[in-house]
Amino acid sequence: MPRFAVDVLDVATALLRADLDPSVTVQTRIPDHIIDYLPLVVVRTAGGDSDAPEFFDTPYINTQAWCAPPADPTAPGAIDAYRAASNLCDQVRRIFWTAQRTQRVIGIPDGTGWISKIRESSGPLEVSDVDLPHLGRYVATYELRIRGA
Repeated sequence: MPRFAVDVLDVATALLRADLDPSVTVQTRIPDHIIDYLPLVVVRTAGGDSDAPEFFDTPYINTQAWCAPPADPTAPGAIDAYRAASNLCDQVRRIFWTAQRTQRVIGIPDGTGWISKIRESSGPLEVSDVDLPHLGRYVATYELRIRGA
């Protein structure tokens, strides 16, 4: 049986996987052994609603960008883990806003989907983790109106 509503995570992850560097892992959960997946973008729903879910969904999408410190922090051009995570979070931001402005349609397992409206609920913010203090982490949350075909 086909889905009643578009899978918003399918749309968000498909856009990111298509436009981010292939070295970036895009997932919907924080994996065990996170170090093996860096750089990493995690995309999760954090609430939202819809007036007509058979036509569009309006989720809050929380994104987390994780990066490791450089192998050689003294190398020319080396940036620390937090700056790298900030840059990665900015790329996610660009992809979502550009997809909305261009009304880019992306293929997903159940057909196609696109971001018809976007609002930044919480812009990129540095988050430290006491268990992983050497990793850079930035988060942002977007309210997206996602339509499926």
